[in-house]
Amino acid sequence: MMLYLRYQVEEYAFKKWGSPEGLDKEYERREAAKKQRKEKKFLDKLKDMRKKTRAEAITRHADERHEHEWSAPMDGLQGMVSRRCKVCGMTTEEIVF
Repeated sequence: MMLYLRYQVEEYAFKKWGSPEGLDKEYERREAAKKQRKEKKFLDKLKDMRKKTRAEAITRHADERHEHEWSAPMDGLQGMVSRRCKVCGMTTEEIVF
């Protein structure tokens, strides 16, 4: 185990970041990056929840079942293709190999 005194850590940090202001800038940058990661994780989970909810709402209407009439594939992000049913408006995302 390595133990350091506070002044040793501060000396190294000031040497690496240039000054106390540089150290504060780096701290702010890291905090902003952490906040961005947290926000992205939240938005991804929200998007996933919306997809599941939308799919559940469609399956609840069992008496209104029909054959889907899919539209032409629309290009999506990174090898994804999305299609929309002309009758009910359901959308799907498919991976294209």
